[in-house]
Amino acid sequence: MMLCELRHDSERNRVQREERLEDETRYLDPIRVRDEAGVELLRVPWKNDAQCIVDARVWCIVRGSSRTGGQGEKQRERALSTDSRYRSAMRARLPSILLAHLVTLLGLLGGSVPASAQPSALRTQIASAVQEAGLGDGLGILVMEGEREIYALHADRTRNPASNMKVVTAAAALTRLGPDFTMLTGLYGRVENGTVGDLVLRGYGDPSLRMSDLVALAEGLADRGVTRVQRLWVDGSYFDDQILPPAFEQQPNETASFRAAVGAVAVERASYVLRVVPRGVGEAAEVRLAAADYFDINGTVSTSEGGNPNVIASQRAAEGGRLTLNLGGSVPAGILGVGYRRRVENPLVHAGYAMREALSRTGIRGRARLRFGEPPSGLRLITSRTSAPLAQLLHRVGKNSDNFYAEMILKVLGAERSRPGTSARGTEVLQELLRDAGVEEGAATIVNGSGLFDGNQIAPRHIVKVLQHVYANVGIRSEYLSHLSIGGHDGTLRRRLRNLPAERIVRAKTGTLNDVISLSGYVLGPEERVVTFSFLGNGVRGRQGAARQLADAIVRAIADELY
Repeated sequence: MMLCELRHDSERNRVQREERLEDETRYLDPIRVRDEAGVELLRVPWKNDAQCIVDARVWCIVRGSSRTGGQGEKQRERALSTDSRYRSAMRARLPSILLAHLVTLLGLLGGSVPASAQPSALRTQIASAVQEAGLGDGLGILVMEGEREIYALHADRTRNPASNMKVVTAAAALTRLGPDFTMLTGLYGRVENGTVGDLVLRGYGDPSLRMSDLVALAEGLADRGVTRVQRLWVDGSYFDDQILPPAFEQQPNETASFRAAVGAVAVERASYVLRVVPRGVGEAAEVRLAAADYFDINGTVSTSEGGNPNVIASQRAAEGGRLTLNLGGSVPAGILGVGYRRRVENPLVHAGYAMREALSRTGIRGRARLRFGEPPSGLRLITSRTSAPLAQLLHRVGKNSDNFYAEMILKVLGAERSRPGTSARGTEVLQELLRDAGVEEGAATIVNGSGLFDGNQIAPRHIVKVLQHVYANVGIRSEYLSHLSIGGHDGTLRRRLRNLPAERIVRAKTGTLNDVISLSGYVLGPEERVVTFSFLGNGVRGRQGAARQLADAIVRAIADELY
């Protein structure tokens, strides 16, 4: 294929040439040819006998026989052999072809064009992958580098984001609360002769509170000379009394911990671990539970000679917010044991029993009577525990997609605005963030902070705007990037997006529901380039694998383009 030589004319001649080329594009008639190597090319004859030859990557201009040393006539003969059906098809595609060719030519001639008008091989590659996947109209995709839109498909249509909702929740938390924000959990009361008449366990929404933390609080009491507690109050007034986040009622029989309730005081992510350890063959296995008094246990699990563990455990709410466990099944002798994590029915009640057990483990006497509601006033802080900074807590939101953490943080956002904290007040803060990012008011529907179940409706463009808005904030950019999963390294992306052209360049949030696959985040390029993307696939039930592969293929294409 023959390349032309471009003359460096004066500015006036260049402008005249551009105007002439723009006028001459009206008369182009693209036809198909093959070069000597058999590569299929597209020749576009111009009315002044110039020709444009195009393949997937390279195009050139040949200025007739005067420039080609007699080659022009031979090329024209080859062009004439092209079939008419292809010529007709190309006429239909002429406008988009001409725009791409004209833009490239103007660039060669020294002219300038908007970045959004530049041709993109990446756009073509993504479009081809989307077409091959055949996932239907449920896809919403947007890929942008700065203000340049690389690829868009239904980018403004709202969809269920699944856990990509956490992208917005984490952004709002860092923006409104700050990376160093912490949550307090404290014990309040009066110590008189080693006795605390009314001990108050008060929490401020710490999602990371564990049983070991309650034991440490109890030890703090003992260090201050406390030997006896008469009444134990649990104060969850920092939040309202709606313990089940919005949309969580859609699966009322789900006992898995991913559907955990929330409370201003919640222990072990408002869940419990049922541990079953075998004993001798034929004997009842040992059942271990923290905060054991919270549970009313019926039945046993037997120890079998062999086979696989088969533990049957059904649960239902009991009187006073406790939990009834009905056990059955068996575990084989010789194994170390098995464990199952489930949600508790009421986080505040569970926390009360857990705190009472922590007091007992520490040697503080008195079977403290549990009280809930408004505690006595005027009590002083005796000992406390402070959570890790918010920037660290968000790792469980972004990397582990922890629904409980997301919903607790959403209510903290609401509580820091006006107490008691509610999910509704938290979503108001998220909507404010969307507006700050340039999303039109009311364009998105947000009911919870985790994206669980069906209720949230947001568009890929909304998510991309949030990602770009946070990235532009240098005060929280690094913390936000660090909370997301790193492709091929950690979190929910540890087994995906490996072997990219550079290490640790993909930072993104995954999302999975029965009918939804989503992936949104950044591809970090060299020289401070960054591409932001959002992939929301709805209606993919039974095709989740194909949707996930398509999302990864798009990200890989972006990475390959950048590097």
